[in-house]
Amino acid sequence: MLPLHSWKHLNISTMIPVLLVVTVVLGYLFSMADSISQPSAQSVLLTATDDGDHDSNVHFAFTTPPLYFLPSLATTNPVTFDPTTTNFGLISQPYDSDPSLARRHGKDQPPTDWQRFTHHLSNLNSNAPANTSYHVLYLARHGQGYHNLAQSYYGTQAWDCYWAQLEGDPDSSITWADAHLSKLGEQQAREQNRFWTSQLATEKMPSPGAWFVSPMERACKTAEITFEPLARSGRLRGTWRPVVKELLRETNGIHTCDRRSRKSSIAERYPEYEIEEGFTEEDELWDPVYRETQAAHIYRASLLLDDVLRQTKRKEDDSYVSLTAHGGMINAILAAVGHRRFAVKVGSAIAVIVKAEARQGKRRHEDFETGKTKPDCVDDPLKAGLPGYKNLKDYVDQVETSVERD
Repeated sequence: MLPLHSWKHLNISTMIPVLLVVTVVLGYLFSMADSISQPSAQSVLLTATDDGDHDSNVHFAFTTPPLYFLPSLATTNPVTFDPTTTNFGLISQPYDSDPSLARRHGKDQPPTDWQRFTHHLSNLNSNAPANTSYHVLYLARHGQGYHNLAQSYYGTQAWDCYWAQLEGDPDSSITWADAHLSKLGEQQAREQNRFWTSQLATEKMPSPGAWFVSPMERACKTAEITFEPLARSGRLRGTWRPVVKELLRETNGIHTCDRRSRKSSIAERYPEYEIEEGFTEEDELWDPVYRETQAAHIYRASLLLDDVLRQTKRKEDDSYVSLTAHGGMINAILAAVGHRRFAVKVGSAIAVIVKAEARQGKRRHEDFETGKTKPDCVDDPLKAGLPGYKNLKDYVDQVETSVERD
């Protein structure tokens, strides 16, 4: 450093570049310090439920045994797959455990495919090592929401770069912030209820022993329409009290449809639901600037399953678990358990068998890059829209009128 008396010999042309460099360096250091001290919503979400409950010093290694359900087969097309016409996708096949079950039923009342599978799963769990368990996850995607209709009308490019950041349509009463089910979405949930009613009665498919639901309105309403009538009629095992879980929410960030409502609002609309401990009144996890990365979402799904299995382990029958969520969340769960990618259609569901091996210690913490910002618009989003309709409201009205006719 120059002695104090030497600074007077520096002329102004020499000092300006020096001050410029100092300013840039200090600005960089301050920005780095700020980014370190302010964790992203993505990182906060990944630790949102690490509250010490349910023996959080245990995590699980997940695998998906093949050849039990159709979605696990490479030959099954997600576009044409329909659980309602395929016995929930269960592959009909013989099991080593069949003879012992057949003796109970006799020749006059042969067991259904689901009864044979249920008996087989019970045998798997009985013969598994102490740290290993097998579970069936019923993964349901919510029915169609108004955000789905808006994206269909505007197109994905215009939706992602502009419309998804708004609260709704500025020219009508249509909103998609924490999107509600459309009329078709409610109809899809009722169809799932009818399907479950038939499966329980005819195929003797086991009902879930535990229910978990995303905090988003569209998922909460789908679960209610699907299962609440079954609970009222006594067709479900145990007490139907779904647990609202923050980690089960859709890909987080930017899109207002993925920003949840206040805790008090959820509790008022769904008094029969249990809201997990640590759930904040406001949505403190939604990020208006960054969208959660795929890697972070898959890791979050692993944390979710760790927590779900730690909770269900305390129940007498924890083999069948219902999770009502979103397309992105289901994709993340499938990736976390080693299942092939399978895009579940809106208002549909799949069943997946999972092998869980308990491991001592918490799941290793992982850091992820900051999520992506919204894409730039290629075309004017204000000019986007399906041809043949005046505007979004006209499109929604015509779609919902056709639903009413059906």
